[in-house]
Amino acid sequence: MAIDSYIQMKLYTLTKRQFLFLFLSFFVFFIVSIFVGWLGPSVINVISVDKGIETTDNKISMLSPDVTPSEQQLWLQIETIFNGDRVKGPTFEKISYLTVPMKVKVFSYENGTKGFQNDGAEAHNRTLKCFETKCSPVTVLHIGNIKFPQYYVEIEMSQALVNGSSFKPVWTTYNSHFTEFELWFRFIFLLLAFGSSVALCQSLRKYSVEEWSIEQKWIMVLLTALLLYNNPLFPLILLVHSPLVNVIDDCFTVTFFCTLLMFWLCVYHGIRKTERHFFSFYLVKMVLVGLMWVIGCVILSWSALYESIDPTYSLAQDQVGFLSIKILFFVLLGIYTLYLLYLLVRAYSELHSMPYFDIRLRFLTALTIIILLISLLAVILRFGNAFLEDVLVMQITLRWNNSAEFLSFYSLFNSYLFTLAFVYSPSNTAVSFKDQTSASFAMLSDSEDELLYRGKKFVNGSSTNYDEGEESM
Repeated sequence: MAIDSYIQMKLYTLTKRQFLFLFLSFFVFFIVSIFVGWLGPSVINVISVDKGIETTDNKISMLSPDVTPSEQQLWLQIETIFNGDRVKGPTFEKISYLTVPMKVKVFSYENGTKGFQNDGAEAHNRTLKCFETKCSPVTVLHIGNIKFPQYYVEIEMSQALVNGSSFKPVWTTYNSHFTEFELWFRFIFLLLAFGSSVALCQSLRKYSVEEWSIEQKWIMVLLTALLLYNNPLFPLILLVHSPLVNVIDDCFTVTFFCTLLMFWLCVYHGIRKTERHFFSFYLVKMVLVGLMWVIGCVILSWSALYESIDPTYSLAQDQVGFLSIKILFFVLLGIYTLYLLYLLVRAYSELHSMPYFDIRLRFLTALTIIILLISLLAVILRFGNAFLEDVLVMQITLRWNNSAEFLSFYSLFNSYLFTLAFVYSPSNTAVSFKDQTSASFAMLSDSEDELLYRGKKFVNGSSTNYDEGEESM
């Protein structure tokens, strides 16, 4: 098996103490970010309204509280309570589920004037989870971009349900202080990512691209994707009232994680291959990861764009398509996992005893496992079983619970790439292949001179035979 030699990386020169310090720095940065997040503002504002609801035969109407663009998005949940004093309402001795068709109309409300905004083209079913005479709140609409200071909402449903129940609306928005918090820390991470990119480019610029290792090539791509993950366009949410802003942010996030998936495949495969042709090396990986990228972007874009037309829309309503997409995504994820494990085992079996290559494998694998374990633990604690069931459903519970969650995820992946960029940068003693070649030729020339002209003495531009024996005579 042919193995290429590349410019020396800092990874090769670190001692055990320096490795320990590097991992400690990584964990300290991550823990400090969690602590700062816990001190940050709450993510959402929840406003429960007991008054101001107008009820007719088959319709309830209500006015939202004042909102601003800094609150980003608006959700409306309805809590249903069955009454026994007006019209005999049902009671449930155990948890039951009721499917209720609802048609929601949304109007802009500005300066005391109600203007038509948009309405659901058709009624959508909502499932009420009820126990005894009370049902848990159900999300009836989601406005992804706040354009007006208030909204007026009309909900049409069964006349029997309206007459036999009372309703309590719950309005939810992002906290404007959290929006400011998010803007600042995204900007800080963006500057750090840009600085890391510039520093790595500066350290690699004196070497030709052919001399870069596959890790160094891919870390440059990853740092570019990290700039997208931190999203320099995020402040546009305060300036541009369009669903495209949310679509761009979602696609940037999907692009970063798919680039990370591609990085792991290419490194574990390419570290033991010198010839990496497009069709034999990259094509299969690009198709596999590309399909996951398309699924993520399409789902998030479709949901955001459709909600701008119909705020009551949810992907869960397209049961067949939604289930098919979930199955396809998890099948692709399973194939990816098996492929990555195969490449990892092959790389270890072939390179574990080779100097330098084993440390490249062990370091990347150890750090990546730490990242995956922390991410998996966070997802399980955050979503539980709902991650598999309702990960793409319009639910408020999918938003950040607190600032610590937001900051921990962003600091985790930023610090991961900062660490990789540091260890993959050239060491202080690294020498370019061209410099090595020039030095070799220079040494060769000196040796030839000594060999060819040994025993000769140059005097005034002419040579004279010189022999130690003759001189003694």
